[in-house]
Amino acid sequence: MIVLQEDHSRDNELAFEAMNTNFFLSVSNSSISNWKEQIIHWFKYVDREWSRFQEENELSKLNNLIIGQRISITPPLFDVLQKAEDYRNKTGGLFSPYLKDLLQYHGYDRSFPFEAAELERGTKTLLVKSSSFVFHPNDFSVTRVAEGQVDLGGIGKGYAVEWAMGWLKRFANVKYGIVDGGGDISVWSNGDKEWKIGINDPFHHNKEIKQITLKNGSIATSNIIYRSWRQGDQKKHHILNGKTGVPVESEIIQATVITSNCLDAEVGAKLCFMETGAALEQQLTKLNLNYKYVLVNRNGDVIIS
Repeated sequence: MIVLQEDHSRDNELAFEAMNTNFFLSVSNSSISNWKEQIIHWFKYVDREWSRFQEENELSKLNNLIIGQRISITPPLFDVLQKAEDYRNKTGGLFSPYLKDLLQYHGYDRSFPFEAAELERGTKTLLVKSSSFVFHPNDFSVTRVAEGQVDLGGIGKGYAVEWAMGWLKRFANVKYGIVDGGGDISVWSNGDKEWKIGINDPFHHNKEIKQITLKNGSIATSNIIYRSWRQGDQKKHHILNGKTGVPVESEIIQATVITSNCLDAEVGAKLCFMETGAALEQQLTKLNLNYKYVLVNRNGDVIIS
């Protein structure tokens, strides 16, 4: 979805695959010699422990809790869960981290790529409209207080990208750099660098619809074409409305949000499929006062805030 428009020294570049995504990083410098190994270790941890497709990982242990049970989890998972709950509250439930069962019900029960899913079986899982957990910051533990199976999905990737940027800035003393997780992008600069990032045309992969110049900030792009499948005679995709539990129906097929934080951008891009006009502006303002969006509708028209 997003194409980088820069050439960099290979010594300061890193490309690898994790979370079913191609990652690319480029940095100006690093005071830590093994920064590449540290970054790969971080993303592999997220891939292994936060995936809803893995068994016996940290997320599955959390999801297997029964009401009243309490468990200690790692600080990063605790942090992203709290942030996800904050976004659920800010968006009035349009965004929800408690959609695992509903995603599976609609056929998203395995990693992409796949083209067809089995028909819906049984009764649709209860839609969770409150927090499933009470958070205990003193020991990074949570207590289950309601039903609700967690799927971190896009917000997990956005968190991982934002964390990697923060680590490189604070601990590796990188003056400027970019972390690109397949369309979830964070960039930073001490003023010496401007990043040029192109937004791909969803209908023509080798064509750009707009190029963005950014020194500091984040970009997230969501698309309902790429992660879609057939379930019986219905076409479905991975973006569910947290208030209804069904795939959103929208004239928008691709949404890109540019703001200061990758999580805000990631959640904001999802909202672009659920709201329009003043309602969308109001929702995005709740996330971050400074934002821009680039939308593409089914006719190929480009809408820029």
